[in-house]
Amino acid sequence: MGEITLAVVPSSTPGDSRLVLDGLCVALTKLLDTPVHGINSRSYQDLASELEKGRVDYAWMSPTLMLLTAEHIQLRPLLSAVREETTEYCSALFVEDAAPVDTVEDLQGCTVAWVDTTSASGYLLPRLQLAARGIDPSRFFRKELFFRSHTDVVKAVLEGKADVGATYAQRPADGEPVKRAGFLHVAPDRAFRVLDWSNPIPNDMIVGHGLIPKPEHRAFSNAILTLGQLDNGRRLLYRAFHTEQFAITPRNALKPLETLVGIARKHGLFSQL
Repeated sequence: MGEITLAVVPSSTPGDSRLVLDGLCVALTKLLDTPVHGINSRSYQDLASELEKGRVDYAWMSPTLMLLTAEHIQLRPLLSAVREETTEYCSALFVEDAAPVDTVEDLQGCTVAWVDTTSASGYLLPRLQLAARGIDPSRFFRKELFFRSHTDVVKAVLEGKADVGATYAQRPADGEPVKRAGFLHVAPDRAFRVLDWSNPIPNDMIVGHGLIPKPEHRAFSNAILTLGQLDNGRRLLYRAFHTEQFAITPRNALKPLETLVGIARKHGLFSQL
């Protein structure tokens, strides 16, 4: 196995930091006895492009981006993040608690902040939820803005650049507070309200380039899983991906999302890609 390249996309996690990613790569290098180099891609599209050009071996990405990129090159979903003892999460349309809106319908004429057109929680799922309500987002909102990362979406809402934003979140049980969400990671001292939740989708995952032999995929996956068993390794994983554990991605985990992507295309939500 030659030098390995691991790429990450913008998110609300400290993994956007060059220092954090380098620390993870050093630990993986020791476990694999092979140099591991990290790349901080500027956007989802840049990451997909690097994969297509063969410059990235393994990548941390959303399940939606994995599906869309796999239409052009071979990719293998390897590991899914485990958070709150589950490998699934939701999308949330959120506003500041003081915002003068109570329902999704109250958002008509507002400015919305999206992450990226290939982001499941930051774009696809909330738009599908709106379409299911009979709402055409392109006409419903006064303006649609894209900020590339969940961090910048939250900041846009806080700074008044947008009235509502879309991010990832773990839906709590009835009556319980939200314990994990993009807005909590960015601004834990600020109060937000979720106006709409999506159905669960797979957590972000680590995928491997399809041209890499399966034994090498297993070795890389085992190295990540090994880190999850070590105190220092769990800290590295949390700092990079906001998860301390990974689980092998089930074979059919992406089937429900494949259906949603098909619906998205039918509604014209991917026409600009």
